[in-house]
Amino acid sequence: MTEPLLRSLREVMLDETESLAGLLRKCLLLGAETGSESLRTWARAELKGYPPEGDDVPAYRKLHGVPMVMDSMSGNTWAKGQNLALLQVPAKAREYVPEFISFVQPVEELAQLAQQKHLNFGHAGLAMAQTVWNSELGPYQSVVSLAFVVPGSFLSGILAQVRTNLVDMIADLTASTPLTELPGRASVDAAVREHVGDVYNTTVLQQSGPTAIGRQSSANPGLSIADAVTLLKEVAKAANQLEQSNQADVQAAVRDLEAAMTTEGAESGEVLRRTGKLRSLTEKLGGAALTAATSSVVSAITELALQGAFG
Repeated sequence: MTEPLLRSLREVMLDETESLAGLLRKCLLLGAETGSESLRTWARAELKGYPPEGDDVPAYRKLHGVPMVMDSMSGNTWAKGQNLALLQVPAKAREYVPEFISFVQPVEELAQLAQQKHLNFGHAGLAMAQTVWNSELGPYQSVVSLAFVVPGSFLSGILAQVRTNLVDMIADLTASTPLTELPGRASVDAAVREHVGDVYNTTVLQQSGPTAIGRQSSANPGLSIADAVTLLKEVAKAANQLEQSNQADVQAAVRDLEAAMTTEGAESGEVLRRTGKLRSLTEKLGGAALTAATSSVVSAITELALQGAFG
């Protein structure tokens, strides 16, 4: 089994019909046979996706300056899908917009997403930016939603770079090792370090802060529990458009969730349970403003929970 492994990888590496996931699984075997934990860790992360904490997503999985779109209202005018540059966002709101997004899905999931022409997705930082922006607008003006938009071709590019890294690594190994032998651990580690990075000699983790598609790294202040409470108040405000009895139900759910988040020794399980309860309630009641506000706070609370903000 071990003798043909390097030969097998070399033979199939340039075959574009060979699945990327299949090649990565063979790299798992090669890492195990050679004792290279760095190769196994990288291949496993590409196959399973990157965990929700850490800061070591490869550069090829990051997109800087992600384009944005905005829905807004001004008086009786409703504008949807407006392209938005970062510098068009007010300075205070801009602080919450991440500099880049990390795409952390398994390669097979990325392959499915890449088939779409464009992907629109929200982000907790955008939700906070929207709230801050709205606080600066005059009467009868409102930013209804902010979202990132990414072409599917960018995800195809991620997959292409993973495949290229594999080709480069195997080329390095076969150049110095007979195909009937296994390369040494040091050689494999060096190939990974050269084409992926030093970080994979220890652990492979992922940037904090989830989105519907990826995760963000920052040079922004990041979200706090206080920010989530601010977003939660927007849900209560949006509920004012409902009938009195429905308003009371939403406001009670908001109070319960705020209490769970702000109590000393807050527990993630309880916070997320009450978050789910609020989301179910607002989805049942409907209304664009209420649904958008709830989606924002759910995204923010999920991010905080993944970061360990609650016990």
